[in-house]
Amino acid sequence: MAAMGSDNEAAGASAAVESIGVQATTDGSFMEVNLQGQLVRWTRSGNSFTSQVRGSGWGQTHAITSLDENTFLEIKPDYRLSKWTWNGITYIEAVVGQGWNNARLITGITSNRFIEINMQAELVLWEFGAGNQLTPSVIGSQWGATRLIAGKGNINFMEVKGDGGLADWYDFGWGQGVQQVFHDGMDLSDVRLIAGIDLDRFLVIDTPAGDLFEYTLDPELGYVKVQRGNGWNNARLIG
Repeated sequence: MAAMGSDNEAAGASAAVESIGVQATTDGSFMEVNLQGQLVRWTRSGNSFTSQVRGSGWGQTHAITSLDENTFLEIKPDYRLSKWTWNGITYIEAVVGQGWNNARLITGITSNRFIEINMQAELVLWEFGAGNQLTPSVIGSQWGATRLIAGKGNINFMEVKGDGGLADWYDFGWGQGVQQVFHDGMDLSDVRLIAGIDLDRFLVIDTPAGDLFEYTLDPELGYVKVQRGNGWNNARLIG
């Protein structure tokens, strides 16, 4: 690799908004599992990203998503849920759940929270408590047509709809749950993989070209697209 729905419904109330925390990471990094089964950490370097292989044997992993720059979640081949934390030398695994075959999509939104869309088309907010105990809250329904999600903040995530439309979802703290901000004129129907970077940025890998693009939110122009790499067809998962 060269590194260079409106049909959804939100539940009435959800957890209070916090001002910090992103799936995304404070250093612009994200994780990848490639077709060779390698676990790779990508870190921003100028206008591009540099890679560091941090593991092997990840070829059967179902999903990954970052919680912060040192922690990510994995849905394992046997559908256990693991939380991996970097200690400066290696990743330490904590198995935090089992039976995650009901999860269709997951994305981290802060160091102790992530979003799931399950097979029942529910939008679920999960929160870690003491001892890595997980507590779910259903915060929406009718999310079955959603194709991709990417966390950006707490609570803020992107949705790529079934027709390629793009929406930001926020909890503004008004007691009305997550609310949609739809981005008119954007078509992400060619996007294969997506990952949030921070509150204003997310990355996509398109198909069939396999190019890596970064979208940055401009207050006047909306999301501005810049190519950051090519040859990313080797990526199987990012998050």
